[in-house]
Amino acid sequence: TMVSAAQAAAIKSSWGDISAGDGGASVGLDMFIRYFTTDPSMMAVFGYSGAPESLRSNAKLQGHGKKVMDQIGTAVSEIDDVAKMTATLKALGVRHKGFGDIKPAYFPPLGTALLAAMEAKVGSKLDKGAWGAGYKAISDAMIAGIQS
Repeated sequence: TMVSAAQAAAIKSSWGDISAGDGGASVGLDMFIRYFTTDPSMMAVFGYSGAPESLRSNAKLQGHGKKVMDQIGTAVSEIDDVAKMTATLKALGVRHKGFGDIKPAYFPPLGTALLAAMEAKVGSKLDKGAWGAGYKAISDAMIAGIQS
């Protein structure tokens, strides 16, 4: 999946607002809460139980949300060098092989949750088309690593 130059520019220009204040950690946490609220069965896949909202104070989930956003930040910084960005994300996918049977089908709904969490923070400044393409490129590279 290729991200156009215009999409890459839109992603880079909005990352500052998305990551403002905490590097995007709150967006990452909100993404997971939205994901689990939409599909509670995914909580067990990630090792959680209970009501999704109750996980807002869970340090492990907060940490995972921050890690996801840190990786997205790295992808944003590498977005003009597709080969480098893809290699970084493939390696991340390979590392995820140790976390169990991660299915490609898990990724699109997580992307929907991510874009909703970003939009909740930055509103109309979010270019959903650009970020949708960016997330697809990120997740495709990760999935390639997971399946390698």
